Amino acid sequence: MENYTNLENSKEYQLAKEWEMAVNSYSFDPKKFAVAIPSMHPTLQQSLYRLIKECIKVMADESRRYDDRDRASHEEAVRIMKYLNEHRKNIPVR
Repeated sequence: MENYTNLENSKEYQLAKEWEMAVNSYSFDPKKFAVAIPSMHPTLQQSLYRLIKECIKVMADESRRYDDRDRASHEEAVRIMKYLNEHRKNIPVR
């Protein structure tokens, strides 16, 4: 896993923290979020997919420590990455 210096000052870190607060609520509906994706510009849908794929890579990382709360997500992420690596396709950049 890459080591990012000064991560806390990046726009990506700030967005991750905003997302963390948004989903830390029983009223957040992941399916409603997903249904909103087709309303995005197609290029932005690609960017969202790349973001999700990078999230899955991090969640699949075997060097991190996992507890019972996130073990199932980690194990599924490992299986997803195995599939993606075996069926590699290039997702165009913009």
